[in-house]
Amino acid sequence: MRKAVQFGVIFVIFSFLLGSSCDSFESSNTITGVWRNRETYSNNRYRTYNVSVERYNLIDTSTYVIFNMYNIGMDFETIVQLKDSTFTIIGTSNPMTSISGKGTLHRHSFTIDWEYSVSGDTYDPAVFAHFEKP
Repeated sequence: MRKAVQFGVIFVIFSFLLGSSCDSFESSNTITGVWRNRETYSNNRYRTYNVSVERYNLIDTSTYVIFNMYNIGMDFETIVQLKDSTFTIIGTSNPMTSISGKGTLHRHSFTIDWEYSVSGDTYDPAVFAHFEKP
């Protein structure tokens, strides 16, 4: 009987710890990860696609890399820096395509609104994008 109670207590504690640890990994309120991008670009055209955001520690901890900005491809990197709630685009991985502009992180809704321009291989002077976690 005593072993059954001990087993039951251990099972309850294990179940609680297992459930608690999963919650921390499933949070959608992190800047890194996959975002759904709804974008308005040239001549008011509209498209939706995914981007991936990762830390870019080569500069500092406030810098991130966005893969697939402007739907160019997952090998296209856009480097951004976050200060307070404003992202500033500071460069790209492809010297033939340049993206410049800013984004605003809305901490309450956990979305990012972007205004940027694209030049080089592609020219698009006014792009508006809205990132949200899927």
